[in-house]
Amino acid sequence: MPELPEVETVKSVLEKVVNGRTIQKIDILRSSSVPGDKKQFVSSLTGEKFLCMSRIGKFLIFHLTNDKVIISHLRMEGKYYELEEKEPNTKYARVVLHLDNGHKVCYDDSRCFGYMRLSNESIYLNDKEIAKLGPEPWDANVNVIMKQVKRSSLPIKSALLSQTLMTGLGNIYVDETLFAAHIHPLTPANKITKKQWELIKQEASRILKEAIVSGGSTIKSYHPGKDIDGNFQSKLLAYGKAGSNCPECGTPFRFIKVGGRGTTFCPKCQEYHGKDIKVAIFGKIASGKSTVLNIFKEQGIPTLSADEVVKDLYNKKEVINSVNNTFGLKGNTIDRNALRNLLANDSKNIRKINKIVHPLVKEETKKFLKENKGLVVVEVPLLYESKMDNLFDVIIAVDIKEKKQAELISQRDGNKAKDLKTINKASTFDSNKNKADFIINNDADLDSLNKKVINIINKLKCRLD
Repeated sequence: MPELPEVETVKSVLEKVVNGRTIQKIDILRSSSVPGDKKQFVSSLTGEKFLCMSRIGKFLIFHLTNDKVIISHLRMEGKYYELEEKEPNTKYARVVLHLDNGHKVCYDDSRCFGYMRLSNESIYLNDKEIAKLGPEPWDANVNVIMKQVKRSSLPIKSALLSQTLMTGLGNIYVDETLFAAHIHPLTPANKITKKQWELIKQEASRILKEAIVSGGSTIKSYHPGKDIDGNFQSKLLAYGKAGSNCPECGTPFRFIKVGGRGTTFCPKCQEYHGKDIKVAIFGKIASGKSTVLNIFKEQGIPTLSADEVVKDLYNKKEVINSVNNTFGLKGNTIDRNALRNLLANDSKNIRKINKIVHPLVKEETKKFLKENKGLVVVEVPLLYESKMDNLFDVIIAVDIKEKKQAELISQRDGNKAKDLKTINKASTFDSNKNKADFIINNDADLDSLNKKVINIINKLKCRLD
């Protein structure tokens, strides 16, 4: 969605096109693009001259003669194109304004979420959507904002996107602002300190102004005008960089959903602080994950093992029937040795069993996280394969040298060991471990591992509010 810098750029481009021009004719090609009385829209604006344009947040305001006003919001993909009358309309033209200089302006909107609404100078500021907008970042008052969020536990990312605290920040620039301010996007708004709010205001203002100078960011289908691209996307540091290394610390950026919006952040530079911290542990077979989980448990921290959840699931009739039918196994129980052998011999079988088990494990994990507060820990060996990483605030990867890991696997039952080594090769751990907040190298003795885990526990407890 075009944000403040993009809308400001559209205004700068468009006002040169329309200012001083008179509307001779209006074609409404899609009624939903002009809320309200369509006939009144056409009759009221035909013959009026554009005087100037202004912007409030992401709203474009056209000011015309006789106090007429057009309020326009581009929403997801709205655009304005200037064309000569002889040229065909744009592909997704919804409203066409024919001007007195032989040109026309097409309001183009493939998604049809944007609109043009008739108003006038005396009432347009009372428009229900405009009236609820907060000030733009450079005009924001931190003391006022802190009073507004005093009782709000909404994540700071969602609070900034609401447009009521300060307007103009959309998904792109909230990610950039929070990264610059070193604030985790899930931090409750009422936990943001005055110093942090000052930093948010400062960084949001700086970033938006720099983006305006660059013409905004050309993301996907946004363009500020015909044959014009914004250039700020080349300066984005966080947005859309999931998996890339943070330019400040080198840690890979993580991607999560906050209020349904894709969010990119650096887990090291933007540490999570909150009253509840949900931790995931993942690693290969025989890496020491269960030992790490047990150390958390010994410290009185609520824990859950996905492996134990799977064991319980394998005793449920519906799961037994599903697994046996999928793999052609027989009996009233699951032959785990036969199943393990099938998984080791064909990677496709791993995907099949995951399709059955992962949704059930995810459901149990969500239930556990909901029932337990404070610092809670879940061991999820296949964290990324199960797409459960978004459930957690902090991720711990347990790594181990191949030689020691092979020794630990070999200590198990001989037939088991061979299959486990094969299954381990299909793990995505190596490609995902650098996404973790903490990496524990389990290459020494138990006492060393215990010290490493206790150190992490102390750090996490310091983040609890």
